[in-house]
Amino acid sequence: MNTFEASRFFGYITEFPVPFLRDLSDLVSGKHRGSGPLKRRIERLYTRLCLLQGELGRLDLKKARLGAALGVNGYKTLEDYAFSSIDFSRYRSMSEKDFDSLFPEALTDFDENFFKSNFFMGRKEIQSVIEESYQKAEGEYRLLRENSLILSVMRALETSLEAVPLFTPEEIAAELQSLPDTVREKLPKPFYPVLVSSLDNALVSHNDGMTTKLFLTDGGLSGTFRPGDKPWTQVLVPAELL
Repeated sequence: MNTFEASRFFGYITEFPVPFLRDLSDLVSGKHRGSGPLKRRIERLYTRLCLLQGELGRLDLKKARLGAALGVNGYKTLEDYAFSSIDFSRYRSMSEKDFDSLFPEALTDFDENFFKSNFFMGRKEIQSVIEESYQKAEGEYRLLRENSLILSVMRALETSLEAVPLFTPEEIAAELQSLPDTVREKLPKPFYPVLVSSLDNALVSHNDGMTTKLFLTDGGLSGTFRPGDKPWTQVLVPAELL
């Protein structure tokens, strides 16, 4: 399926409940109106990169290197210094907007292995931990019981880059079941690699005016984000999925 054929296929799907495919259609056509699951997932990744870029910009790396070299202030590595600079107090009280941008949809940005390996719990258990730890009041969410688990969970949701692929073969296969047989029969097999390839050179505009460029590389799909106008390239769909 070439670009023209992909565009024709996307024209068939406007009347069906296929949010991932609709987002893909907007990205391929250069439209930025969408706020579907794909666009929101890209936006959350960009927000994480912006936070990390901001934290890196505030680090005094000369001080960190000196501290690590001398073994003072508890700094043995640059990672120790970076961790010591994290402001966990931000999770004690979060605006409704910031909290809703993280929870609960951000939980879907990570697979079960991520939660098991980092917190020894599954996604649903982590969701329960967050629900039981925060209370909404006066337009913000306040932490009821502060502990290392909830602080680490919220930090991970806000900054971890160990995300699932931008979209998976399973997510696409599930949506294809909503389409008529006459449409599905015309699709190339396998269809997932065709969708990934259709995003080569697609652009995503963010709320702050920055633009992310998607491109094919080494058989997969990557994106160059520009948080703080600094380039960060992230793999969005690994080659092994294709």
